[in-house]
Amino acid sequence: MADDSKPSKRRPPRASRRKRRGHSSDGHDDAATLAAAHALASEAATTTKDGKRRKVKSVRQLDPEAFRQVDGMLGSFAQRRFGKLMPKVAEGFFGAASEDERKLPVLQQAFALYFVYGYRDGQGLRILDMFARFGLKLDREQQRVLAALQRTSFVVFALDRKNDANKQLQGRDLLRGVPMTALDRGVFDHLVPGDVIVAYMFPVGDLWRPLGMCTKVARAKANTLGKGLSQLAQQQGFSPPQLADRRPAQIFWTALRVAERNFSATA
Repeated sequence: MADDSKPSKRRPPRASRRKRRGHSSDGHDDAATLAAAHALASEAATTTKDGKRRKVKSVRQLDPEAFRQVDGMLGSFAQRRFGKLMPKVAEGFFGAASEDERKLPVLQQAFALYFVYGYRDGQGLRILDMFARFGLKLDREQQRVLAALQRTSFVVFALDRKNDANKQLQGRDLLRGVPMTALDRGVFDHLVPGDVIVAYMFPVGDLWRPLGMCTKVARAKANTLGKGLSQLAQQQGFSPPQLADRRPAQIFWTALRVAERNFSATA
């Protein structure tokens, strides 16, 4: 997405192959993002806090070419059907941002993801949901991609432990209170137990994968983030799980104010 402080002049999100998935121009492309997509996810046994063993299902990962194809169709759909809506949604997303912040590429990337995966209309539908209802004929691999993307959620993931052997991250979703296992080789190297990442994630089997940009909150600020999210839930009148679906933009800005850094997810 272009670096422009006037939202109405920006192209709709995902209009280019690299930018539409929230990637910055740091050399990571879709191939790098899904480099392990042809491999089978190994069935990994993980240990929970109470000492019990929990297995992660072995599921074939998404085909990278099918991912690119669905990604392109989704970007075209968003541009063709909802391009005129984008400036209005952008004004709401950037409502609390400074003029300088509106120009930051990383925040424009965050908005691109929000526009497709987080913004909901009066009936609670996302642009992604409307795309799925559009009735395009998809082949089997494309259907797998779309099914995974339809389960995309905005997640506040607290890391408990790392598995160096398979690069899996064991932790929990702070808002929904459920255990999660995430897989992302780029994110893996930047985290230590106690850190939190805030990102849109989609599941392939039992493994959750960040979609595009991740916001990292260091463990030293994790409690501050938790208090901020609790206060936000009270102010908005939602339970924490509802907050993730109904107010993802506010969660993002709450995390951003205490974040250590933002970076692109890579497989």
